[in-house]
Amino acid sequence: MRPVLFEVGDLKIYSHSFFLVLGLLVGLAVLLWEARRRGWSRNYTALIAVAAFVGGSLGARLSMILFVGPSAIETLSQYAIFDPRLGPGSILGGVAGGYIGGYVASHLAGQRCTCDAFAPAMALGMAVGRLGDYFSGEDGIGKPTTLPVGVQAPGVDYLVHPAPLYDSAFNLVWFGALLALRDRPAFQDGRLLKLGIGGYAVFRFFVEFVRNNDVLWLGLTAQQIACLLAVAGLLAYFAVYSRRRAAPTAIAS
Repeated sequence: MRPVLFEVGDLKIYSHSFFLVLGLLVGLAVLLWEARRRGWSRNYTALIAVAAFVGGSLGARLSMILFVGPSAIETLSQYAIFDPRLGPGSILGGVAGGYIGGYVASHLAGQRCTCDAFAPAMALGMAVGRLGDYFSGEDGIGKPTTLPVGVQAPGVDYLVHPAPLYDSAFNLVWFGALLALRDRPAFQDGRLLKLGIGGYAVFRFFVEFVRNNDVLWLGLTAQQIACLLAVAGLLAYFAVYSRRRAAPTAIAS
């Protein structure tokens, strides 16, 4: 582990802050690239990006009340709530908040929120950002393991799952998959973004079994329950979409 990534004079650059900010910048670069490719105007892109950042920041903080408990409320009183370098914050809450922020801003601007450009941007940004969780040893990295992938965590004499690296690797692969699907007719009008969120929710549900979050109910963590609810909602959406898509064909025949 390397909580302090490097130093510039007397200034310490912390791994968590460095990779989180780098992940945001990488995600922003992909978003701008995708927005230009899709023909979004600069004003619309800026509006959605700012709204997603504000919504994501609020979602990341507020969701900690659910995942951690009342002790997280102290964070909400800080003026640094929108500073991405500071914790605590939840990726799941950030994704949900960013989606809501972009959706609301788009409708206030009088446009439908497709926002599909966010799907690959979100995946690559998280792939980079999770490296900071690993190097900083956040949450003890993961549960004990005897598998060859185990790593030494700070303060213990046994190997643990490098859960943040699992997260980073999945998001890198998921980024490639979303790029491959981005021009498919079935994944337009916001459906690529929904697929991106749903895919991460499925992965996160399973990786939670090797993370150190507290069990809440039926052997599941609060994060796993949130993932199940998200996946259920998205499956319902795609089921309704498939029926509506098939209806004109049935009428025509």
